[in-house]
Amino acid sequence: MGKVKLAIDLTTGEKVAVKIMPRQEPDSSLRTATGPPEHKDVRILREIAIMKLLSHPYIVSLKDVIVHPSHYYVVLEYVSGGQMLDYIISHGRLKEKHARKFARQIVSALDYCHRNSIVHRDLKIENILISSSATIKIIDFGLSNLYSPRCQLSTFCGSLYFAAPELLSAKAYTGPEVDIWSFGIVLYVLVCGKVPFDDQSMPALHAKIKRGHVEYPTWLSHESNGTSNSSRPSTPSCFTPN
Repeated sequence: MGKVKLAIDLTTGEKVAVKIMPRQEPDSSLRTATGPPEHKDVRILREIAIMKLLSHPYIVSLKDVIVHPSHYYVVLEYVSGGQMLDYIISHGRLKEKHARKFARQIVSALDYCHRNSIVHRDLKIENILISSSATIKIIDFGLSNLYSPRCQLSTFCGSLYFAAPELLSAKAYTGPEVDIWSFGIVLYVLVCGKVPFDDQSMPALHAKIKRGHVEYPTWLSHESNGTSNSSRPSTPSCFTPN
């Protein structure tokens, strides 16, 4: 939601990314029996609140928030290297040693989020940027939320090709497990240059994801095409964190 513009801090000369999101009027159709109308801005405000909690080298940092009568201007760290998706399109699939480096960085960022009771819920190759120093930055916490092991989430969101089976089956979930599944899909894309589940038929694609059976190319190393018993089906064992 919204658009992102490159800007320059006139005081410091630093480049920043500004995410511009329109403010919404209360939606009267969402009025509850006991309370006022629910704002469509809730997701935006939750994204901002969660980003204020985050401070990690592999997660894009929030610098400032400017609230305008008609828009939110979210000032973010500028990442010069572009999307991981564009990198793969330009360079093709990654060598396993390079993919392993990025995988460790993604795991570090996810582990940090989960240890702080935050689930991303939209991890995908498009939401990973590469800095000029060849480190990753996870972006877009628009679908993120806080979670607790004592209760379950019921919002079914994310991107289809990276979505966990429980999301497609409309099952309640704790949180981290859907990020781990998406992480496995991202790893497959890094080393294979394509998504593991694909079909022109939407029902067939859903069925493939729910089944969770992954076919690994024959040219992958033994470490990459094996799967860990403790990880989700899509996560190669060579990337499973200790």
